[in-house]
Amino acid sequence: MRCRIICCVVGLFIFSFVTADLACAEPLLKWDASSGDVTGYRIYYGTSQGNHPDKVAIGNVTQYPLSSLPLSDNTTYHFTVKAYNAAGESGSSNEVSWSAGDNTPPLPPQGVTVE
Repeated sequence: MRCRIICCVVGLFIFSFVTADLACAEPLLKWDASSGDVTGYRIYYGTSQGNHPDKVAIGNVTQYPLSSLPLSDNTTYHFTVKAYNAAGESGSSNEVSWSAGDNTPPLPPQGVTVE
């Protein structure tokens, strides 16, 4: 199985998503640093396009592993990022989407016998 990389570039932000299988690296949300005095970034996300009710402040970094967010299997999420400092918060970046796969292991085999 091959990894699929999706990149979106708008303004100062670059987002890269990797649809990962066991042979691929962990999916990361990535962007270019904002210009000016940046204290940190907040990731906003939700399951409806244009609606991002959940957020997490991640400090002054330009990538974040999606496994660090409380995401549900088999669900598509929509993300934006905002920079912030003591003066306030920037506008939203472009929105990107990512689908969390099924990470549940299969049930154990049943009816095992020796013949």
